[in-house]
Amino acid sequence: MKNIFDNSNSKEKDLLLIIDMQNVYLPGQPWACPNIKRAISYIEKKICEFTENQIIFTQYQPFDCPKGVWKDYNIVNAQINCNSWLNDYVEELKPYLTDSNFYSKSTYSCCKSKELYKRIDSYERVFVVGVVAECCVLATVLDLIDMGKKVIYLKEGVAGESEEKEDNVITILEGLCPLHILFY
Repeated sequence: MKNIFDNSNSKEKDLLLIIDMQNVYLPGQPWACPNIKRAISYIEKKICEFTENQIIFTQYQPFDCPKGVWKDYNIVNAQINCNSWLNDYVEELKPYLTDSNFYSKSTYSCCKSKELYKRIDSYERVFVVGVVAECCVLATVLDLIDMGKKVIYLKEGVAGESEEKEDNVITILEGLCPLHILFY
């Protein structure tokens, strides 16, 4: 049986998906992820393995007119949502952002944005890094699998609210390994 993750002949079909590396997750900030500095360093190294058109950066932005639970979410997080610095991308990764690789999203999963979905759909394998492991990263990974993508979860490049939560996400996703997801 052929390994579905063996893509050595078509690296151009690989995508590095960098999820929501915003200042609000830095140490000392409201939604701090303890391992974000490790993730930033790992992502900087990983970026060099992909061409610019094989990299997507996402940034969470609240809905303009939220409905349902997202309306409550915006009320609870109003002070964070209106702080441009907290919502800005971390300095270390800003040099890699371009108009063609930077997308805003208003849900946990990157795949809910029609524009992002269309862009992601043109790739076969998606290498996933970013924050928050138990939220936006997990939601995105599950949607990528439903899209039929081969997902490579780069553990060193993912940060959560705690190491325990990072480990819990891996434990959950291990049930989908090796058919749908691989870990590195």
